Amino acid sequence: MPLAESKRDYYEVLGVDRTATRDEIKHAYRKLALKFHPDKNKDPGAAAKFRELAEAYAVLSDDAKRKEYDTTGHAGVSERWSPEDLMRDFQFGDFFGGRFGDLSGLFGDLFGRRMRPGAGARRGVDLRYDIELTLEEAARGGEREIHLTRSEKCTDCGGSGAKTGTKPLTCPDCQGTGQKQDVKMRNDMRLVTLTTCLRCQGRGHIVDSPCPLCQGGGYQFLPHALKVKVPPGVDDGMVIRLPGQGEANADGGPSGDLLIRPHIRRHPVFERHGADLYTIRPVTFPDAALGRKLRVSGLGGETLQVTIPAGTQSGTALRLSGKGMPRIGEKGKGDLYVVVEVRTPTDLSDRERALLLELANLQSSDDVKKFGSHPS
Repeated sequence: MPLAESKRDYYEVLGVDRTATRDEIKHAYRKLALKFHPDKNKDPGAAAKFRELAEAYAVLSDDAKRKEYDTTGHAGVSERWSPEDLMRDFQFGDFFGGRFGDLSGLFGDLFGRRMRPGAGARRGVDLRYDIELTLEEAARGGEREIHLTRSEKCTDCGGSGAKTGTKPLTCPDCQGTGQKQDVKMRNDMRLVTLTTCLRCQGRGHIVDSPCPLCQGGGYQFLPHALKVKVPPGVDDGMVIRLPGQGEANADGGPSGDLLIRPHIRRHPVFERHGADLYTIRPVTFPDAALGRKLRVSGLGGETLQVTIPAGTQSGTALRLSGKGMPRIGEKGKGDLYVVVEVRTPTDLSDRERALLLELANLQSSDDVKKFGSHPS
């Protein structure tokens, strides 16, 4: 059976309804992940359950991946994203900050990778940080200060997790390899399955005398203030990557990255489509019929002028070139489109009603001249 067909429904995994909000999904994941994290839950099936929860959350917490999953299920997600892609922006640090053990081996099983200690330095876990911007702030860009809490190598033990004067011990279950082997014979064929050692979580060693400062985890949980440069024109869902500002790696590997995800608030006047902006401008029937010049406000309060041509129909979009959002990675800006909405008058006065009736009679008379009288 294909992998995509054998997986449980992600909503079922997290125990949430298909209409659950992002916060409800986050709350459900945090609760279950704390329960099944292998550093706290020694049940043999906890690691597999934790990987399943992590994958479900990685998909359902991302709007694009969730939409694809809701539309096409596991098959569509696996076609568009590899396991590495699903977990690349995984918000593990948002919940635990690396206070538990190194998860490279744990997620390595999910990706189908096997990493032995010493076979290459592993990166620390990437962190994700969400910032909320107004449309005006997104247009301006600039520097913002963010505050987060992340793990750093313990200053007392240097990240080893062992008490000063002691050293970590070689894991007796895997003899320092970080992996367990399961050998089976099938049809005269020797099958060897490698899995991450649950006792040491793939690190190859265990701590017998834990450091009192970090309780053997190798990390300290510390607050940080960072400067983030937001590029002008940033759009919702883009990623600003700060290399090396993620979780530290106590085994000597490089730190992970910090992934900044901007979220743009809904604007009361403008609707954004890429670098272009749209706004609706109500006009009266006479203005649409006769034409006139109108003043409109651009983004940031700039006063602009737009010409309504005579005979403009409702729904017509009039373009103001270069008055939209800055183009990311390109010169110039998008355009501002003023969408004309012709308003039908209501609560007419007697004078207004009389004038409209006169206009209607004139137009009816013109129609008879052009097309002849209606057949009786």
